[in-house]
Amino acid sequence: MSLRGYLQVLRERWKLVLTGLLLCLAVAAAATWTATPRYAAEVTLFVAARGMNGDAAEAYQGSLLSQQKVKSYTRLVTSERIRRDVERRGRAVDPATIDASVQPGTVLLTVTVTDSWPERARDIADAVAEAFAALVAELERPAEGGRPSVTATLVEPAQTPTSPVYPRPVNNLLLGALAGLVLGFAAALARNALDTTVKSTEMIQNLVDAPVLGSVMFDPDVPNLPLIVHGSPGSPRSEALRHIRTNLQFIDVDEPVKTVVVTSSLPGEGKTTTACNLAITLAQAGTKVVIVDADLRRPRIGELLGVESAVGLTTVLIGHAGLDEALQPWGHDGMAVLASGTLPPNPSELLSSQHMADVLDELKRRFDVVLIDAPPVLPVTDAAVLASRCDGVMVLVRHGKTTRNQVHATTDALKAVSARLLGTVMTMTPKSGSGEGYQYNYSYGYRTDPVEILDGEEDPWRQVEGTRTNPRHQVEIREAAID
Repeated sequence: MSLRGYLQVLRERWKLVLTGLLLCLAVAAAATWTATPRYAAEVTLFVAARGMNGDAAEAYQGSLLSQQKVKSYTRLVTSERIRRDVERRGRAVDPATIDASVQPGTVLLTVTVTDSWPERARDIADAVAEAFAALVAELERPAEGGRPSVTATLVEPAQTPTSPVYPRPVNNLLLGALAGLVLGFAAALARNALDTTVKSTEMIQNLVDAPVLGSVMFDPDVPNLPLIVHGSPGSPRSEALRHIRTNLQFIDVDEPVKTVVVTSSLPGEGKTTTACNLAITLAQAGTKVVIVDADLRRPRIGELLGVESAVGLTTVLIGHAGLDEALQPWGHDGMAVLASGTLPPNPSELLSSQHMADVLDELKRRFDVVLIDAPPVLPVTDAAVLASRCDGVMVLVRHGKTTRNQVHATTDALKAVSARLLGTVMTMTPKSGSGEGYQYNYSYGYRTDPVEILDGEEDPWRQVEGTRTNPRHQVEIREAAID
């Protein structure tokens, strides 16, 4: 994986990384504040061999001997013999930790005693120094008697420690933060490796042998304002739908598609909302369009567009109403709606009937584009039946929810009925970080009614829809697709 891939994982799974960081920080903080403080007291011993105070040759040999001896003495300090001697002196060393170290190139031996009580650590350190000095004198005394060849002298008694050496809050929290970041990022990488959902148009292109017509960014206002006419004409969602409209119109210039099925793999991928807004966008561009609610199991077009659903497609198919009676105009741009009608017990049979083929032929004759909102492909066969009778099908893929296997199963089901896959649309893409969405922040200020400018009666610069325009240089601007 490249550096960009790692950054993409971090961007998408930042909550998991943050969770690991906070968890390890909490563990480090709890371990720090509940740990028993430990204090360290030190004493320094000077190890000297006979001859170090004599002539130069003797002093040099004595120094070498002392350096050789002092290395082996570090093991004596921590031996059980010293512990027993210290206990005989009235100092309990069970909870204490005794350590010894030698400063390189010197004959100085440092003894460190760590204990939960600072005074006890000091007393034990002094007792260890005394016991060690006595042990060295005993071990280095010649067999025939006399002075020992090596002596250990206490340089300075131990001081009472004032601050604990353990725990170290700053170090513990830094280590906890580092461990949390590593753990969180490892979990993010594992989660990403196990994630089979589609999260980019590149993934769709690798899965489907059809172009990606566009992507629609996630908009939290969709549940309350599902139609683009409720928002700004220059909003990212409106621009994305114009982009899809343009790509759909240029799929086949020689033989333009007229009947298009809009479907998805599973429910909840935004097919109905996208179909309605795409129909509105086509109508705004001057295309005579009709949207048909062919989802005879869970119809929603009547609710979204605010039209009557009691009379519609099923009413026409069973012969209780004519097509002219069932079609309902919507808006002022030449758009019509054919609602679902009464829900039937056999949707698949009605959609595969000859009457349905006749209705599609008639709609194709009357309108430039016929958009058909069909049920999802995987749960039922309705969409596949409709796709086989239309010029093509457009499949919606929801970012971060639709899996690769579901996309494969959907395209296989459409290929089984020889349906033409016009392309795919990714829905609910993140507003940032995915690289799939495009943000537009254009503001168009214009007037379409001529204004007569009279001296002293009209400000030559006036506020028009948030933009200052000069009517002297005013031209009529008609809305056009910018894709």
